[in-house]
Amino acid sequence: MLKKFWCILFGLYMSIQQAYAYEFAKISELFNMLQNKYTSELDLEDISLSSLKILSQIDNSFKLYHSDSKAFLYHDNHLIATYTLPQEKNNSVLWRNLTQDILNKCLHYSSDLMENSQSLETLVFNAMVHYLDKFSRVDNIPSAHIVSKYDHQNNIVYLKPTLFFSGISNDIKKIISNHANLDGIILDLRGCKGGNFSEALKTADLFLDGTIIAYSSNNKKQQKYYNATPGDILEGKPIAILTDSYTASAAELIAAALSEQSRATIIGTKTYGKNSIQDIYQLDDQILFLTSGYFYTPSGKSIHQVGLMPQICTGIDNSCLLPDTRDNLKDIKIATKLIKRNFS
Repeated sequence: MLKKFWCILFGLYMSIQQAYAYEFAKISELFNMLQNKYTSELDLEDISLSSLKILSQIDNSFKLYHSDSKAFLYHDNHLIATYTLPQEKNNSVLWRNLTQDILNKCLHYSSDLMENSQSLETLVFNAMVHYLDKFSRVDNIPSAHIVSKYDHQNNIVYLKPTLFFSGISNDIKKIISNHANLDGIILDLRGCKGGNFSEALKTADLFLDGTIIAYSSNNKKQQKYYNATPGDILEGKPIAILTDSYTASAAELIAAALSEQSRATIIGTKTYGKNSIQDIYQLDDQILFLTSGYFYTPSGKSIHQVGLMPQICTGIDNSCLLPDTRDNLKDIKIATKLIKRNFS
């Protein structure tokens, strides 16, 4: 009878342990994205085991060690689990399962971690992203909007996007359509760190007529060309693009496409130099930027760590590298004069 009681009690304990198994859905989804969309060579062993080092920082009663073939989890200096490491270093399913098993074992040994399982997942998730590459990151949801002004005197529209968010190309199209027979536009990309790759393509497409916008390569080394559709909503009227050292990624794609196709003049200082294409995912109150490829200018150039050099440099002593902060309107004044001269 006593033996039966202990069997029932043990079965109840095991069912409670299983019931409290946390899914770690964000981590699982990240492993899935890494397998299917991530552009760089994968070493999921390094990504998984390196990110799990954060366990000892969260709760120093846990220690994780590993050899070439096994991982050893300790709690209060006692070995509580031994794991055989997957031999396939890029098999996301195997490394996802191992990561989740280790985390759930920790939850079962710590009531504090169990009560804060969501925070634990967030910390490990962020650590995983940190070990990916220079540009993939988790960030707060950025403020995304576009500032637009109409210069009545010069018949020019000024546009300044903070980020290339979904739908911005339609917003730009509507703003321009509301002002018939413009003499030109100023597209201020200073401080714009990029955004949605497809929206950058659509924005450049507004002003190009059937020419190449850019091309890309992915993790399978496949190249894809992006061509503009027929029609230029400005019908060839002048475009001035303002840049600085914070102009990056999707913003650089637009500047490169329009300048190389002789459709716009770049004014300002050299851009950041980031040619990564990033898929953007909203995760609760944060955004995941995950590198999924790289883009190249219409002529085939990579701007990585090089950036774009303006045709008209407006930095200190006409430098292309040192911005002149003494006059915030300097670049806009130069752009306005350029448009009026080219239009007249």
